[in-house]
Amino acid sequence: MKQVLNNVDISVLITEIRPDITGKHIKNVYQIDDNKFLLTYRSDANKQLFIEFPNRMHLTQYTYEKPKFPPPFCVSLRKHIKDRRILDIYQVQHLDRIVVIELLDAVVGKLKLIIEFYGKGNLMLLKPDNTVLIAKRYMRLKNEQVLPNKEYTFPDQNFLDIFETSIDAFRNIFASSTDDIAKCLTVKFNINALYAEQLLIDCGIDKSLPAKELSNENALHLLDAAKMLKEKLDKCQITPQIVGKDDKFMQLESVEPFSFTKFKTLPVKSFDTFNHAVDEYFSRDLSKEGSKKKAEKKKLSKNERILNSQIEQLDNLKVSSKEFEDVGNLLYQYYMPLTKLLEIVYSVRKEGMAWEEIVAKIELGKSKGMEEALLFDSVDAGKPFINVKIGDKVIPLDIRYSLTENINKYYYDKSKKAKRKIPGAKGTIERVKKLVEQEKEEEIEKQAQQQAQKFKRRKREWFEKFRWFYSSDGYLVLGGRDAGSNEALFSKFVRPNDVFFHSEAPGAPVVIVKNKPDAPVSDIPEQTIKEATIFGVSYSRSWKLGVNAADIYSVRPEQVSKTPPSGEFLPKGSFIIRGERSHFKSVRLELAIGMKIIQGNVGEESLKRGFDASSLTDIVSDDQSDDERDAMVVYPVIIGGPVSAIKDQADFFVILKPAKDGDSAGAVASELRKMFTGKIDASIKDKIAPVDIEEIQGWLPSGISSIQPWRPDKASV
Repeated sequence: MKQVLNNVDISVLITEIRPDITGKHIKNVYQIDDNKFLLTYRSDANKQLFIEFPNRMHLTQYTYEKPKFPPPFCVSLRKHIKDRRILDIYQVQHLDRIVVIELLDAVVGKLKLIIEFYGKGNLMLLKPDNTVLIAKRYMRLKNEQVLPNKEYTFPDQNFLDIFETSIDAFRNIFASSTDDIAKCLTVKFNINALYAEQLLIDCGIDKSLPAKELSNENALHLLDAAKMLKEKLDKCQITPQIVGKDDKFMQLESVEPFSFTKFKTLPVKSFDTFNHAVDEYFSRDLSKEGSKKKAEKKKLSKNERILNSQIEQLDNLKVSSKEFEDVGNLLYQYYMPLTKLLEIVYSVRKEGMAWEEIVAKIELGKSKGMEEALLFDSVDAGKPFINVKIGDKVIPLDIRYSLTENINKYYYDKSKKAKRKIPGAKGTIERVKKLVEQEKEEEIEKQAQQQAQKFKRRKREWFEKFRWFYSSDGYLVLGGRDAGSNEALFSKFVRPNDVFFHSEAPGAPVVIVKNKPDAPVSDIPEQTIKEATIFGVSYSRSWKLGVNAADIYSVRPEQVSKTPPSGEFLPKGSFIIRGERSHFKSVRLELAIGMKIIQGNVGEESLKRGFDASSLTDIVSDDQSDDERDAMVVYPVIIGGPVSAIKDQADFFVILKPAKDGDSAGAVASELRKMFTGKIDASIKDKIAPVDIEEIQGWLPSGISSIQPWRPDKASV
């Protein structure tokens, strides 16, 4: 089974990825494992780039479990590349197994993210002058070095480029080779064994033929075949496919961008892109692999590592305290001879006597049975220390100090210092123990709730690039997320009979009530208008200020313009409003954030209808194709908006209100995920996709919020 992508695979993947990722901004980067990274970028499509060096890189639709605490390298990488614009992505020339992602930093200039897919692999970030900013692996080899603040150069290539080699050079390589022709192709040129074998088959050449026996005519045919392959790669004329070992694709053989004679007797499944094929090939058994790894070796959490470290430190403190005290007590038992030894050694060293001569005199004293000489063991050359031996214990003493000073400075004081640290270590252990116990409880709950299969990320509808909700009257209401989406919403999705809302305060989203086609504005119910005003003020800057109410107005789309008065500048996301406005005063800030279990696409009908849990019986079957399984996946979708609209659509929801003493958006998102996950019926938890915390985060307003349960007896507009 294929485990590693070759250089041609990487070339095809990069060709497909480039138009999708170029010009986008990096949203975040996650370190899934030691050599696995997930790079998310801002895009209408719900895509993310998966990197596992040295094995593979491709776009993925699957959800990967992200560490709660990112490793230090990931933290550093985020600092430098988050929100940076992607300028380009390319493979180093001659189909080398190195990929470069160029990023634009507004302050320092162009950065380069380098991913190496050979040897042990590596991931590093280069400064504009090509010196290493950070790297996953630092090393110094014969033909490559990766060191902090040192220039990085691409390793020397020990092969010839078959796509650019002249016919004469091509012939000379074979003429001087002692290998068969297939091995010669793979060793001397940048082509792997599978492609070398296929080129020989296409040219009718026996792969076991000695390379030196290749005729000039066949050499020309072989080079032409290689150039045809290069042309297919340049034009991305591919036939992406997964090769199975059986008709049901229970076991897989390979994933390839082209058809190969080697696999002609095996079943193949075609895909629209090679990225899609690679994603399915490597990702469909994620949960089984993850469960197996966890069963083989349970990784310690950060707090468990801290706890073990603190327990070990406490033991060391207790041992050190006793050992230092015991040594001090032992030295006092030989106070007189050791004092005499220190005084003599210090005196002669002060007079300039060499250590060799001092040791010789002490050895002479030993032969005479002098007690102070018999305690001497050795000297520390270059240091003002001698070593004395009492029983089987060798103890260093500083000749610059008296014995009492030595005992206090190097032994009793250290013993006391260790003792002073013991209460603090015990306190830390108790605190961390509570955290570990809490983590274990959460892990047990998580394992009970977590599904057995990794699911693809949910396909988003066009309106989900904005904030949205369906009003209680069935009207779609859209809201911008930032200045860019405000402009996109108004320029691309507004009809003349829609209604435009905007808060009186700056820093607010554009909110649009989508009217029914050809219906007059007067047909829009008052309840929908009220819900749109709540939606608009709740996602405005007023929430961050912690106020309870704010003003908002509405106008017709023809009153809104992007053309400022002559001589004035209009910032991105801003509009000129002309004519009379309809004002709504003191609209309260309040949101309902809820969860709805949905099978199929998100829409008005799916939000209205209840979900039949019995339909999940045997939803995941090994007899089903991937497409059948994908079509039946059930998702917990996060929805948000005014309470009056959400309460009849969500399976479960809570109310958020601005609060100066509440919780941050991150803390609220974590709490909501726990609450929503806990509301999923235990009998179906392993059959539906998990609650997506990023989806929750997308619904939360900026600022501090408090979570409140809904009380039906209180009226909510």
